Amino acid sequence: MTKILIFPFLSISTGHHHVADSLQTELLLKSHHCEKIDIFSHAYRRLEKASSAAYLSWIQYFPKVYSSVYHLLACGRHETAKRHLLYELIFLKGMQQIIAEKKPDIVFCTHALPSYLLNRLKGQFPDMKVANVYTDFFVNRIWGREKIDYHFAPIKDIKDQLIAEGVDEEKIFLTGIPVHRSYKTERKPEQDGDKKAFCNILITGGSMGVGGIFKLVRELSPNGNVAYQILCGKNRKLYRYVRDLNNPYIKALPYIESKTEMNRLYAEASGIITKPGGVTISECIEKQLPVFIYHALPGQEEMNLDILKKKNLVIELNQQKQQPIEQQLLSFFRSDEDIRRYQMSVDQYLREKSDRDFSDILDGIIHNRSGLGNAHV
Repeated sequence: MTKILIFPFLSISTGHHHVADSLQTELLLKSHHCEKIDIFSHAYRRLEKASSAAYLSWIQYFPKVYSSVYHLLACGRHETAKRHLLYELIFLKGMQQIIAEKKPDIVFCTHALPSYLLNRLKGQFPDMKVANVYTDFFVNRIWGREKIDYHFAPIKDIKDQLIAEGVDEEKIFLTGIPVHRSYKTERKPEQDGDKKAFCNILITGGSMGVGGIFKLVRELSPNGNVAYQILCGKNRKLYRYVRDLNNPYIKALPYIESKTEMNRLYAEASGIITKPGGVTISECIEKQLPVFIYHALPGQEEMNLDILKKKNLVIELNQQKQQPIEQQLLSFFRSDEDIRRYQMSVDQYLREKSDRDFSDILDGIIHNRSGLGNAHV
């Protein structure tokens, strides 16, 4: 039996974990045994909880500082010989112990840090295959490259970047950011008349409910043309605040774990207001749901936003405009030209992705560990 490990990072419910869960679902459906491990929790359980809390506080209360540190440490040109000695000091031995104990045949990394560590350790475990599954629309320089066996690229730009950095094209699969199979069903088309007369908008700040979502909610001024459903995640303060507004056009929703329920909300929505997290954006693209951006967390989301705007895959709301947010939404939905241009960009992105099913690519990796030949795109 093939032994498979999946490595996200930290225990908070981020895109790294959502992609790891999607991978695990696909593998379990194929009757493959796999285990998801967070190296931080595995080695330093108590410290991990404190670090997760500190991370959330940092990005929420000191975003400019976090952004500066992130760009300093993670952005810029990838250097083959570059060492991250602090990461190695804290985590390398723990990763080495896990691999020696579990003896995996294949490891999937949904975060840069495990990928970096396994790239360093690969020489000690030559029979182990390692795959990078990128969860943002860019690749920071911490991700391992040289000894990684497979790369699941989110967009063509990243595939081209990896090739320019010396990665063999045969090792790269242009899959987009993997999303759970629940979201791969088609949305029911809306009637044009209804769509232009009334909109049902989802608003989310991610599973933790952090970011500028309070400010956004305060700026809403529903007049009957738009109904808002606020996905509050695990932010109870936000849930209570929205609930206590007692506005018939603004509804608070608690954390939703069910993919089926989330898929239903996507299917009934006209569009979504969100942050540019890689997984949420990818889910919306799969559903061909117009995406409006109100805020970007520092670091990864800032980078995502720049790329997504250039590709016309998101519409950035201007909260400094005299025009209220609701009018900005209605202007988009009442413009056939705006909708057509947005749909063309989504269609182009979807065409660029692999014509092979993501699940089939996983099968190919597992059953043919020596390589997939012409399976790449």
